[in-house]
Amino acid sequence: MTYSAAIECLRTAKNIVITTHINPDGDGVGAGLALVHALSGLGKQVRFLCPSKVVSMYAFLPGYADIQVLEDEASAAATAKADVIISCDAGDIERLGFVAKVARTTLINLDHHVTNTRFGDINVVDVNAESTGVVVEQVLEAMGVPLDKRIAECLYTTIVFDTGRFMHSNTTAHTFRWTAKLLDAGIDASAINRFLAYTKKPHDLLIQKMGIENLSVDAQEQRIAGIVLSADAIKAVGEPEDWGDLVEIARSLQGNQIAYLLRESKDKKSVRCSMRANPPYEVGVVAQAFGGGGHRQAAGCTYQGDLASALRDIVPRLRQQLPSEIK
Repeated sequence: MTYSAAIECLRTAKNIVITTHINPDGDGVGAGLALVHALSGLGKQVRFLCPSKVVSMYAFLPGYADIQVLEDEASAAATAKADVIISCDAGDIERLGFVAKVARTTLINLDHHVTNTRFGDINVVDVNAESTGVVVEQVLEAMGVPLDKRIAECLYTTIVFDTGRFMHSNTTAHTFRWTAKLLDAGIDASAINRFLAYTKKPHDLLIQKMGIENLSVDAQEQRIAGIVLSADAIKAVGEPEDWGDLVEIARSLQGNQIAYLLRESKDKKSVRCSMRANPPYEVGVVAQAFGGGGHRQAAGCTYQGDLASALRDIVPRLRQQLPSEIK
């Protein structure tokens, strides 16, 4: 890791673009907005350009309204050159979409995924960090940026999201010590938790209903359960704004150790797969086998092929992650 190189680069940069991955989540959005507030406070010109729409669940975050969506090559070409582009929470450069085509002098890659491809000119990839927000906070602390309420609200969102509300195996004593610093900055943690958990629309509940109706336990390995959604089933209900934590429905079954969600694309030529596992089991290696990535116990990929082929190829690999001697 090269924290010092990133910090020195940011000290001298004047025009900075912040970005995160396609289909941004709480870690990427929170980490990016924390940087926006911190670097703007240092007198720098900062823009947050996102390769796809940020869901309205994060509208409570300060700075959300100023995030710009950059979804085509023409817009990227028309965007003013940046001294620095900072990528937050993206495992590879393809995940940055058209933002990767914006002219820049330096690309800084801030992340915590073990599968990160180190695609930046400067890479700060801390695989021991619970969230990219933790990496961002370390950068800001080294730069002497005070932890104000706005920054802390954004950072708290990253830790809640990437620890699964402090339920994932990456939750440690450090997690709570670090989170306590954010609460000391004056944030209302309970309000943020409500925004993240209790803002579902009626359509979101229909999506959950569809997930339950398409849930099944694996016939060969009952410690595996999954939700399989065809393009036709999704069309009948309608795409949600965000698929969120639908895979957690399968994971919540008693005795479950590995859960998956397969979603067929509209053209039926690819399948998006989200996977979760309880330690010591891992799914990151399965995601990598199909060109994806993520964490050991939370990962995803896009399978090129139809839904039946995805089931045939992915589920046996998940079974291999559950050796019979470990019960």
